[in-house]
Amino acid sequence: MEGVLMKRFICIVHLLLAGLLGGISLRAQEQLPAWEKGYLDVHFISTGVGNCALMVMPDGTTLLIDPGELDPTSARTQSPRNTPRYPNYSKHGYEWQAAYIQRILRQKEDPNRLDYAFITHYHDDHYGYNYPGAPLSETGRFYLSGITGIADLISIAKLVDRGWDYPMDMRAWSLREKNDSTLLNYFRFVDYARERQGLTYEPFELGSTSQFRMLRDACAYPAFSIQNISGNGAVWKEGRAYTRMPSREELVGAKMIPDENQLSCGILIRYGDFKMYMGADIPGEAPAYMGRPEWADMETIVADVVGEVDVTTANHHANRDAMTAYYLSRLRPRVIIQEVWSSDHPGHEALLRMTSRTIWPEDRDLFATNMLESNRLVIGELIDQSYRSQEGHIVLRVSPGGGRYRVYVLNHETEEPYVKACFDGYQAKSHIPSKP
Repeated sequence: MEGVLMKRFICIVHLLLAGLLGGISLRAQEQLPAWEKGYLDVHFISTGVGNCALMVMPDGTTLLIDPGELDPTSARTQSPRNTPRYPNYSKHGYEWQAAYIQRILRQKEDPNRLDYAFITHYHDDHYGYNYPGAPLSETGRFYLSGITGIADLISIAKLVDRGWDYPMDMRAWSLREKNDSTLLNYFRFVDYARERQGLTYEPFELGSTSQFRMLRDACAYPAFSIQNISGNGAVWKEGRAYTRMPSREELVGAKMIPDENQLSCGILIRYGDFKMYMGADIPGEAPAYMGRPEWADMETIVADVVGEVDVTTANHHANRDAMTAYYLSRLRPRVIIQEVWSSDHPGHEALLRMTSRTIWPEDRDLFATNMLESNRLVIGELIDQSYRSQEGHIVLRVSPGGGRYRVYVLNHETEEPYVKACFDGYQAKSHIPSKP
């Protein structure tokens, strides 16, 4: 109990310090204002078990991104290296994620249905680990964790993932090796949902602006779009795919093959003057001792295609091999949102780059979902100096037309989240009149 009280005291101090810096209004115990037509909302749901984001498009179309769930039985997950489960341990991680999503969907015509789900790559913190003791679905066909658990509670109309045919036939591999029960469990879920529940499944289509399109009133918001800009080691550049990745044939017998982080799929969101990139776990140039080949650096080829943005998520949770100087110098984000579940989120080097005025001089605000005390112990005071908020659900809300946006921080320690802080007054870069 003393630990919880101290944690809350530290959180209050952080908020008060942020208030002194300006740009914050505290709205203790208030509920998040309901989404309204014309607004773009992106919720970064903080349950401590991995990633999970929910987008509500301007017409109300919904998109769930990377609902992950780590193995709660592992020694690492139970250690101070990982975040605890929020708001408590009375439910599985996917149940808390689903509860948050259902609260947001209450006002919709069909409050128990998601239009899209998107799995950017096959890492458990992005789609759910099949751990010992995971609940078995009523069908008996698959276990519930991450996306499979949420889909058991909330129906999903269309599922998109990075595809199954690179760097090898992933389905055949999971069956042959039988050492990735998590991936095999996911494939069983997809097969069952397609056959029995009418789920539409599609592999990620690079360059598409229609795979995640608005379904209710798209004509009313012509300035909004989502483009599949990067994925499976490629970027969409000047109307075609560009990649440095080896072909499947070249990888046969190779000592090193692309991993899931390098194959992460990323989307570029535009709403009028507003621009946001979500790149999942793509890495940049790794330290020399990691011995990665040139093609492993995805940030460099993504940066030139994406260009300047208003908001970006921290690639690979801001691990040491991500958020490189070149990448940041090209995107120059005003807001960086970091989903945290591990003590190396962020890496010290990455945080130095994200806060460097040499790389880009303009103001920037950093928000994190679950900063760990171990990060402060290792990195030191730079943590508290760098982040506007370090704990809680993060909600990005873009105003109709995309000219302005704000960031809400919600308490994640209660079943009914309330607003802890609101950071207002952001203007989309290209909406700001240029100086004479």
